[in-house]
Amino acid sequence: MSSVSVPGSRVQLDTGFRPTRHGFPFANTWRDAVLGVIASRGRCGGMVFAALDYFNAGEPIPGAGRPAELPAHDSALARLVWRRQVASITTGLGSNLWRFALLTYLPSGAPLGAAETTRREILPLAEALAAGRPVPLGLVSALSLRHLVRNHQMLAYGAEVGERVVLVRVYDPNYPRRDDVMLEIDVDGGQVIERIGARRVTWRGFFVERYAPMVAARAQAGGALAERAPDTRLVWGAVGFGVLLWLATRLLCRKR
Repeated sequence: MSSVSVPGSRVQLDTGFRPTRHGFPFANTWRDAVLGVIASRGRCGGMVFAALDYFNAGEPIPGAGRPAELPAHDSALARLVWRRQVASITTGLGSNLWRFALLTYLPSGAPLGAAETTRREILPLAEALAAGRPVPLGLVSALSLRHLVRNHQMLAYGAEVGERVVLVRVYDPNYPRRDDVMLEIDVDGGQVIERIGARRVTWRGFFVERYAPMVAARAQAGGALAERAPDTRLVWGAVGFGVLLWLATRLLCRKR
């Protein structure tokens, strides 16, 4: 579902997604090491990709209506979110992770830096939302590759577009069951401020992530989404990609 209205000079976009209905009820408090190489502060990408999978399929998200407790690490839901976390950085031959690394390494004001990238990404973001498609976003905070894990992933599902400021409504897995979280984007400067009630968090910028739906088959009972076992070539490709990124990171850090 999508809607567009024009009150004055602002364009409002709405895909119908709501964190209170379509997001996970628990907060992103996982602790992992992605591919055994990159320390992670959570599974934000996995939660975003999985939530979008179920929203696009028109099916209720697993755990909806249950207590807001983090699933056990050996549960089916935890494994699904973990696989989608890996997918969030390996989709498109790892383009999301490479963009995180590039924007983290470059100064914000560089030609390919976070500020300029943010300004360029506003249009494709608005076009996707106008077409009724929620969009995963990569938020950049880190200032060096050593702090790559400070970056974050969210899901944009609505926006108010003005000439100088764009307000983007987001599902932030760190703040579950909240429909009031939004990004305030300065079109000219490229700065991004996340508003969570009275709290403010500043990000260096964002980019629209590559997303591919979960490879799924209909289960025998209930018609719920069920992920197939990952292809062995994909698993080894992901491991190889992680090793190459680690080597590239070491090289870039030495150059600095």
